[in-house]
Amino acid sequence: MTGRIRNEFGSNWWSKKWNNAISSFTESSTIDSGRECAREGNVLNLDFCIGEINARVQGSSEDSYKVNIKISAFTEDQWKKIMNVMVKKAIFCAKLLNGEMPENIEEAFKEGGVTLFPKKQIHLVSECSCSDVANPCKHIAAVHYMLGIEFDKDPFVILKLRGMDKENFLKALRTLRSGNEGEQVNRKAKIHRRSRKTIEDLKREFENFDRIDEDVLNMTFSYITPEVKHEVITTLGIPKFCMSDDEFKCKMTVAYTSTEEETRKYLSRK
Repeated sequence: MTGRIRNEFGSNWWSKKWNNAISSFTESSTIDSGRECAREGNVLNLDFCIGEINARVQGSSEDSYKVNIKISAFTEDQWKKIMNVMVKKAIFCAKLLNGEMPENIEEAFKEGGVTLFPKKQIHLVSECSCSDVANPCKHIAAVHYMLGIEFDKDPFVILKLRGMDKENFLKALRTLRSGNEGEQVNRKAKIHRRSRKTIEDLKREFENFDRIDEDVLNMTFSYITPEVKHEVITTLGIPKFCMSDDEFKCKMTVAYTSTEEETRKYLSRK
């Protein structure tokens, strides 16, 4: 047994990352016992709040034990730094708004001066009401296994433990993204104003309107499959005037799919 967490307790990369971090500073015998404890369904309940996990685990006898695990939540300033990094990367926004965790999301936390996943045992403070002197004991280890499953269901639980619940996180992300896009529009508008053409320029262009420029004839196109299917729909969000989010997404998905197909057909003929 290598101490690596099996897929049965988390198949997504973020679940494995968390559990592999835990296994790196936990005795292999405890990991084995904790895995069996979790597999037998002995973790009776599991509750999350900011910076804390509470669970009740059935022991080998009739007794059940309380497990409490604390992890440091990031400060408001740290989260601001993290979010400002995230909003600059479209792929981060697209995946997060789609309920996924970008594989390189740790870069944003690193730039914010923190780490998303625990690196050492001192980054977690765990307690169990059992009599075992070892910490973590098998009951704590079992809870960590079950965390992998919970993280698979909802990756935002990891962010909640670090101080930002899903609702507030997505709200902040959308707000920052809107502001960032607004700044880009303003910059483009300023550039446009600086590059306004004179009447004489427009007259000359009109005189040559019936001539096809050589650069236009030699223009090349390429089609690159996006990393996330229809990510632009998710990234831009749902317009406020839409009555139905589902109807908008459905119609836009059909439109974008049709456009992609026509683009590929056109490029294949060139």
